[in-house]
Amino acid sequence: MPDSTPTTPEIAPDYYLTNFQCLVNWVAARYEDLLSAEELQFITQFHNLNHGGQCLFVRLSSRKGNLFRADKLRYTEIDSVEVAAYNLVKNNLLEMESLLTLQEVSSLLTKVELLGLFREELSAHKSQRKEVLIQLLGEKYQEELTWQDWTQNQFSQVYRLGTQQIIDNFLLLFFGNSYQDLTEFVLQDLGLYRYENYVIDRQHRIFKSRAELEEYQHLIEIREQLANASELEELIAIAEQIPASLSTSALEHRRARLCNQLAYEFERWDQHAIAVSLYQQSHLPPARERQVRLLEKQRDYAKAWHLLSEILANPINEHELQVAERMAPRLAKKASIAFDKKRGSSITEKYLILPRIADENGNQFYVEEIVRRHIDSENSPCFYVENQLLSSLFGLWLWPEMFRSREGAFANPFQATPLDMYDSTFMTNRPQIKILWQLFEDDSHREHIRNIWQQKNGITNHFVNWSFIDEKTLELALACIPARHLKLIFERLLFDIKNNRSGLPDLIQFFPETQSYCMIEVKGPGDRIQDNQKRWLDFFLKHEIPAEVVYVSWQ
Repeated sequence: MPDSTPTTPEIAPDYYLTNFQCLVNWVAARYEDLLSAEELQFITQFHNLNHGGQCLFVRLSSRKGNLFRADKLRYTEIDSVEVAAYNLVKNNLLEMESLLTLQEVSSLLTKVELLGLFREELSAHKSQRKEVLIQLLGEKYQEELTWQDWTQNQFSQVYRLGTQQIIDNFLLLFFGNSYQDLTEFVLQDLGLYRYENYVIDRQHRIFKSRAELEEYQHLIEIREQLANASELEELIAIAEQIPASLSTSALEHRRARLCNQLAYEFERWDQHAIAVSLYQQSHLPPARERQVRLLEKQRDYAKAWHLLSEILANPINEHELQVAERMAPRLAKKASIAFDKKRGSSITEKYLILPRIADENGNQFYVEEIVRRHIDSENSPCFYVENQLLSSLFGLWLWPEMFRSREGAFANPFQATPLDMYDSTFMTNRPQIKILWQLFEDDSHREHIRNIWQQKNGITNHFVNWSFIDEKTLELALACIPARHLKLIFERLLFDIKNNRSGLPDLIQFFPETQSYCMIEVKGPGDRIQDNQKRWLDFFLKHEIPAEVVYVSWQ
């Protein structure tokens, strides 16, 4: 029998160069009119490099920092690093004689090397940490010198690469975000990820102007500052940098999210006035909820109730409404306003007393697995699914519209979902989605989902867990979950994907003989229903979708 074990594909030693060339050519083809003179010049300079020079440039670009010691560079696929470096210097992509501060020099030296160079100044401080030694030297050496002058020609050459901002710009233009990088190419080269084919051209590019790119970059810089801020003065300086408005709805969304994050930090410093002013600049939850809480802290109950009433009347999503309904009775009492708390029906609850069990290695099973084993049978199989099954079915059903090429949806070939997936305009921008809804009218959704599962198996989709949804699980789900139920669940997912794709029950039990099922949320001792879980359970109850909560205590 032949070995069916998948083999890792061989990758060329200079694979990274091919990937970087793809990045540069992609950006040049789609964004040439947006590029600065410096960026256009870089493209020409890079193409003028020989193979070794291009390899070294990409290698250095992927390393931390912009200063590199020649004696620390070893790449087997580059015949001569020295010759490659000269090629870079010749094409003005690498500097050799730049002036360095003491801090920059110290970053290139080990503690032993530092003690050797500054023997006289540091002889009495040899036991100190390197950071302390640098601080001591900084009191005396504040000038900028070349590497040779600093080190008295004791070490090899140092190179400075000054193109990091250009590379960052190209990555942003290529990916359309700040969290993906060239490792995406490698993951695909290794066969770990496969992506859907969709059209990306100049017509559908993400950035329409240089101003949009620079606005996005500015938000990235502010976010990085916020991540590193530890003092109130730093937060104030960051708040002053937030622009009053931005040119696109996508950028406004990012700006609003940043305002929320920064406002929360000001809350932690008890700077409530600044926090409120930032929340007022955001249209995203939890901005209104946080304002209500701060007004309540300030005992401005009338103003707090007025804002809370707006949330109750026009919630942005279910989570905001749920929080507002929880706050309302308490705040109404403080504001001396009559308010009747909404009382709903309760989901079915069961109580089990079960023994703790473990696997063959003595590791105790989670409570969900213990319940699953307790109720599982040949005629009524039970699966641990949590958010995987229904999300996977949703992703398979929606696939054609998810990957339909349209403006603002795709920036690069490594996307598991369109960029506007979580925007309120997702459905309105895709009128063809009505065709997918019609599939539920005659149960043809089953054949549609089955066909997508077969045709797209293994292709990355943000909602589909291929390792989970095998053919058996798929067929059981399609046979036992009625079309009406799936349609209702998919409608709720699309209403607010960000919040509603979590909180689904832990288990699902199928009853093939009656073509029925039941979803089961499991709670161990001391555990309670979370907000997102309660919203789903309330939804199931309202629409008569079979679900229950099982509370477990131990024997």
